[in-house]
Amino acid sequence: MRIALIGLGAIGQGLLDCLASAPRIEIAGALVAHPERRSKAACCIFASLDELLAARPTLVVECASQRSLREHGPKVLAAGCDLLASSVGALANEATLATLGSAARQADTQLFVPSGALAGIDALAAARHVGLAAVRYERRAPPATWIRSGALSADKSAATAPFEVFAGSAREAALRFPKNANVAATIALAGVGFDATRVVLIADPSHAGNTHSIHAQGAFGEFHARICATTLSAASTSSRIVAGSLARAVLSHVERIVV
Repeated sequence: MRIALIGLGAIGQGLLDCLASAPRIEIAGALVAHPERRSKAACCIFASLDELLAARPTLVVECASQRSLREHGPKVLAAGCDLLASSVGALANEATLATLGSAARQADTQLFVPSGALAGIDALAAARHVGLAAVRYERRAPPATWIRSGALSADKSAATAPFEVFAGSAREAALRFPKNANVAATIALAGVGFDATRVVLIADPSHAGNTHSIHAQGAFGEFHARICATTLSAASTSSRIVAGSLARAVLSHVERIVV
C-alpha cells in the first residue's frame, strides 16, 4: 500500500515512526503548510494537494486540522483515494459531512474514522445495532492543555480544583473546540449521533495527561470505558495513542489477519 499524509506535525511524525518497519507500506510523502521549512523531513514533502495526488497514493491520512479535512478531503476522495481522517470534529458540520459522503459515493471511495484516543469505540458501534439509548463522554485534562489549545484563558492556569470547561452536545463540542473534541465526533458517529451524545470537558489540575471516559446504556446492556493517555510530547495536547490508532487503521488494509 502506498500512503500519503496531510500534515506532518506531532501526530503525523508519530504515525511515520509507527510505520517505519512495517512491511508492504510505502510512504509517498506529506503535504505541509510550509514546505520550505522541511528540508530535513524523513519523507518527500508536497507543496500542494495536486502534487500529493500525482504521487498516486492508495490511502491518504489526514492528520492536520479540521480545516484541512474540509478543504482537501472531498478532492482526495473524488480523485479515487481512500481517506483516513484524524480531525473527525469537522464532520459535526452537516455540510462538510454531506460533501465528503457525496464525493466518496461518486468515486466509490471510503472515509475511515479511527478510534483515536478512545477505548470502547468497537463496543459502542456494535451496541448501536442492537439497542443503544444514551451515551455520555467526559474528558479530563490539566488546565495547561485547555489553555494551549485556546479553550481557556491563561488566567485559569493557577486553578487548584477541577472545573467544567464545557457541557453540551457532541456537535457543539466538536465545532467549538476543534483542537480538543475530535473524539466527541468519533463517539457521536459510532453511537447515537451528534445531537444526542452528551459531552463534558473538565480542567483538572491533578491530571498530567488526557483521561477519556465513555458511558453508554441501552437494550444491549451498559458499559463504561476509560483511558488515561499520555501526550505525544510536552508541547502537544494530543494523546500518544492517536498515532498508534492511525497506524492500526493503515495496517488493517494490508495485514492478512486483522484485529
